[in-house]
Amino acid sequence: MEQRSEAFADVSAAMTAGNQTGAADGLIGVINDPNWDIFDGEAHARLAVLLKNLELPYSALLAYTKALEADPEGVGSEANAAVDLADQVGDQAILEPVFANNLGLDVDDATRSRMAYLAARENHRAGNLTTAAAMLKLVKANDPYYPEAKALEGVILSLQKRHGDALAPLQIALAVGDRSKRGEVFKNVVIMNLARAYYAAGNFPQAAHYWAQLKRGDPKWLDAQFERAWAHFRMEDMNGTLTLLQNHVSPYFADQYYPEAAMLRLYALFLLCKFPAASEQLEAFQSQYRPQLDDLNTVVSMSPDAVFDAIRRHIDGEDSALPTTVTTPFENEDRIKDSIVAVSNAEEEIARLRNVSANVFAQSAMEWVSARRDTVIKAEGERILKRVRRMATELHDLLSNSDVTKLDLMQMESRLYERASFTGKIPEGKRQVKRKVRGSASERVWDWQGEYWADEVGYYRIDTTPECPEDLVQGR
Repeated sequence: MEQRSEAFADVSAAMTAGNQTGAADGLIGVINDPNWDIFDGEAHARLAVLLKNLELPYSALLAYTKALEADPEGVGSEANAAVDLADQVGDQAILEPVFANNLGLDVDDATRSRMAYLAARENHRAGNLTTAAAMLKLVKANDPYYPEAKALEGVILSLQKRHGDALAPLQIALAVGDRSKRGEVFKNVVIMNLARAYYAAGNFPQAAHYWAQLKRGDPKWLDAQFERAWAHFRMEDMNGTLTLLQNHVSPYFADQYYPEAAMLRLYALFLLCKFPAASEQLEAFQSQYRPQLDDLNTVVSMSPDAVFDAIRRHIDGEDSALPTTVTTPFENEDRIKDSIVAVSNAEEEIARLRNVSANVFAQSAMEWVSARRDTVIKAEGERILKRVRRMATELHDLLSNSDVTKLDLMQMESRLYERASFTGKIPEGKRQVKRKVRGSASERVWDWQGEYWADEVGYYRIDTTPECPEDLVQGR
C-alpha cells in the first residue's frame, strides 16, 4: 500500500484538485515507469475512467483492454464497462481475445453471458469449434445477443458435420430474432444457414423450401436461387435446376460472380443431352468470366489498406473502381460495416486528440487509437484480399477445366449422332419431372420470346424433354 500511495501520489493530488487531464497525465507516468509495473492494470483502468469522462470512448476502450490484459483478476469488475464502450465505438472484436482467455473472471451473470458470446466468436475465428460451442452454452436467453449466439452455435455445429444438431439452434435463432425485431438481414442469414444444414443433412426438399423463402429483390436472393438449384440437381430435377439458374444467365446479373452457377447449368444441360445448348453455355461462360478473372487479378495486387479504403468508399456510396464481383459480397455484411464504423470513430477521436496534443495522455491515446485503426484496416483488407484470391483461384481452375469439358461435350454429342445414324432418329429419354404450367388469377403466363425483361426475372419456368436415352450418360 505504501508503494501504491507513492506510485499514484501525483494522480491523487490532481484528482483532489479536480484536474482530470493532470490526473490522466500522471497515470501515463505510472504506466511508463517500469518501477510500477505491478500497478499497470489499475493505472490503465483508472485512466479508462478518466478518458471516458473526457468523452474519448475509443481511447477509454483501449485503456480498459490493456487493463484486462495486464491484470484480469484485479480489474475484472470493469469488463462490463469495456463491453459498453466496445458497443459504442463499434469495435467488439478488440475484446474477443481478452475474454477468450479470461472467461472465469468474477463478474455478474449478465456480463459473463456477453463475455461468453465474444469469447466464442474469437474461438470460432481461430478454428477452436468445440471450445466455442461450449462457451455459447453460457449465453443467457435474456442476453441482447442471444439470437446471434444461437445462430453462431448452429454454424459451428454445421462446421463440425453435425448438421442435424445444427437445426435446433438455428430455428431458435430465427424465432428469437423475429421477436427481437432483428430485421430482414439477420433473418435471411439464418434462413440461408438453415437451408444449408438441411442440404448437408441430405434433406434436399426441406433445403429448397427454406431457400425459397428469400424474397425476390433481397440482397441474398440470387445466392438462394443458386443454392436452391443445387438441391433440385441433387433431386435429379434438371428442369428445376435450369429454371432457377435462368436468372443467373440474364443480362441483369452479367457482372456478378456466379461461375459455379454457370457450370451447374451446363451439367444439367449435359445430363439432358442438350449438347448444342451446353456448348453455347460453355462459350458464354468463358466469354463472361475471362474478363472477370483479369479484374480479380488486378484487385489481388492491391495493398490491404487500399482495398479496405475502396470497399469503404463503395459502401459510403462513392466510386471505388472495384469490380462488382468484389464489392457485392460486402455490401450487406455486418462485419465490414462494423469495421468501417470503428475506423470512422477512431479517425474522429484522433482528430480531437490532436487538439489537446500538449497533454501527455493525449499523445499516448493518439498512438493507441492510431495503432488500433491501422490494425482493423489491415485485418479487414487482408480478409477481403483472401476472399478475392480464393475467387481468382477458383475461377482460374474452372476456366482451365472448361476446355476439357468442351471436349467431353463434343464426344457425347458425336455418340448421340452416331446412334441416330443407325436408327434414323434421335432417341428420347424419360422425362424426369413433368410440369404443367398454371397461373393464378393474379398471374400472367406466356412463352419465352428470347428476350429478357426485368419483371420476368425470378418467375421463369423451364419444362424441357431429355434428348438422350438413360444409358447414354454414365456416372451421373
